[in-house]
Amino acid sequence: MAVTEAALAFRIVIAFFVAMSIILATALVIGRRRKAEWFRKRQKVSFFNRRGFAGDALHFGYPRTWQGLLVGMAMFGAIALVGYWIIFGL
Repeated sequence: MAVTEAALAFRIVIAFFVAMSIILATALVIGRRRKAEWFRKRQKVSFFNRRGFAGDALHFGYPRTWQGLLVGMAMFGAIALVGYWIIFGL
């Protein structure tokens, strides 16, 4: 079954929005306090890496505890599996 370029591009866009949804859902589930404890954000702020509300909500930073590493790996795995399924499996 051949997939057109337009259909493939649409699947990639859908996979991107699903990935953002997974990240946002994870941020809402773990909460601000645990996110601040488990992850470390970059301290130096410049014009190029300044974020708005959505950027702060979606940005986790670097894991600083084993819980942060576990959450990061779980998000990576979920995004990879769901993205692969959306792009190649449908």
